[in-house]
Amino acid sequence: MAKARESTTDDELQEIREDMERKKAAMHAAKIAYLNSTSFGGRIPEYEDVRQAAQEFILANYKYQKALYGKIKVKLSVANLLR
Repeated sequence: MAKARESTTDDELQEIREDMERKKAAMHAAKIAYLNSTSFGGRIPEYEDVRQAAQEFILANYKYQKALYGKIKVKLSVANLLR
């Protein structure tokens, strides 16, 4: 495993990872609610809501990769996340 960059402490890295995991869980919950036409966040999500949640997760993931490796190693796309 690659070492974390010197400028990012373990605590900061853990915070970034936890934020990424929260956004991942929110994305999956919105996706399931959209597919099942059930309520999420007080209303039934539309595709744009799910796409926005996926984009937020992608940005959080890129931030985590940048902090951990110093660059983005794995590119993500909304289409692949919403399969």
